Amino acid sequence: MITTLLVPIGAVVFLSLNRFYQFTVLSLAALLPFSFGNFRSIPNFQFIEWMPILVFLLLINEFIIINKARSKEKRLNFNGLQIFIFSILILIIWAAISYFQNEVFTTYYTNMANTGKTRIYFTIINNIILYFSVSIFIVQYFEQIDFQKFFKTLLYIALFLGFLRIIAHFLDFNIPFLSGAFDYGGEYGKYRKIQYGGTAYRLGGLSEVVIIGIPSLFAIYVSDKKINYFALLSLLFFLFLSGGRTVLIGTFVSIFIVSFFFFPRNFIYLIGVGALFVIAAAIFLPESVLQGQTGRLTTLDAGNFMGQDAFRGLAWKFYIETFLENPIFGKGINVYSGFIFSSVRNAEEFARDLLFAGGHGSYFSLLAIFGIGGITYFILFEFGAIILSFSKIKYFFDTNQTLTSISVFAFMMLIIKSVDFITAVNGINVPILFYLAGVISSVKIYQNKFGL
Repeated sequence: MITTLLVPIGAVVFLSLNRFYQFTVLSLAALLPFSFGNFRSIPNFQFIEWMPILVFLLLINEFIIINKARSKEKRLNFNGLQIFIFSILILIIWAAISYFQNEVFTTYYTNMANTGKTRIYFTIINNIILYFSVSIFIVQYFEQIDFQKFFKTLLYIALFLGFLRIIAHFLDFNIPFLSGAFDYGGEYGKYRKIQYGGTAYRLGGLSEVVIIGIPSLFAIYVSDKKINYFALLSLLFFLFLSGGRTVLIGTFVSIFIVSFFFFPRNFIYLIGVGALFVIAAAIFLPESVLQGQTGRLTTLDAGNFMGQDAFRGLAWKFYIETFLENPIFGKGINVYSGFIFSSVRNAEEFARDLLFAGGHGSYFSLLAIFGIGGITYFILFEFGAIILSFSKIKYFFDTNQTLTSISVFAFMMLIIKSVDFITAVNGINVPILFYLAGVISSVKIYQNKFGL
């Protein structure tokens, strides 16, 4: 009941904010799992599930021609963004095929599965709206958004949430209005301690904090030409405690690429910061935690499929088998009715749940759920955004600090997520990808609009 009231109140408050804070709140909603809780029959109704529609309606109102003065304004030009439009069309077509296959031509499904399917199809539409809303919003209100302030705000929020998440773990409380990854993880049990050689943690939410913090830090560096060493060391500490291997790899790859191509003198400073972090960790962390956490970040389960744990390995195995059975369109968003066997307790149920709409690995998930069309949409959308952001860094590096900062922010976060997607989410419910593609598309639209 309270949530039913909070959502419309939140919408009214959002509309009353100035454009800078509207964009900041929209960005946080896309990057973090903020939620008021359950909304009527919808569990964990997140901000990102209602905010893009609100922004889109706001933009529609702005683009209604009220007088002749508005009709003389320069129109938005989407030239150069055909790869994103093409990718979205593929996603829409394959989602429609899945809907007709599993909803129109198939009559058997459980009520729970039906509810889940409806929400997933809504998510696809919502993400597409998010892409256009973000790209148009930035261009339309570019002068009203202080991007230097925006990146600093994201960095400070990331640092605050990182320390709060650690405190929340040891004092055993949940962070209000944050769900999903922030409710996940903790200290590993006896078996994993033996495997990793000491005490190890998987503190959910810290990876998300790093994914926001590192790109924001480097976006600020574009203008300030100074590295905030406290922030960098703190983010590295969060990364260490997060226990996330793919985010760890993606973070260092993104830092290496940006530093190598655009800030070569950073290497000396980064090596120094890395050495300082290692020394500080060796001095201040208990030996058991140092060994265990290092073991967590470097150890794979050699006995399971592709080095994954038994649960994810089993799901990946069936993703591939399902793709081979349905290579063009995939199995669609539907209950998996095939036979699954595992000697590991609860692994069968885990894999069957994931085979409904994917999860724990976007690339494999999309192969199984949407087949070749699904993986094509995802690769084009993701790497199209990476290539575009890299090209815009090069193009504006010596001429426009603001557009360079935006491009660095998008590029680094996309690189981190491209690696993280190997083991994360399902490739369908990925608002962060559509948000980032919208951010970098806005740079291209802005360039087209003003002939830069």
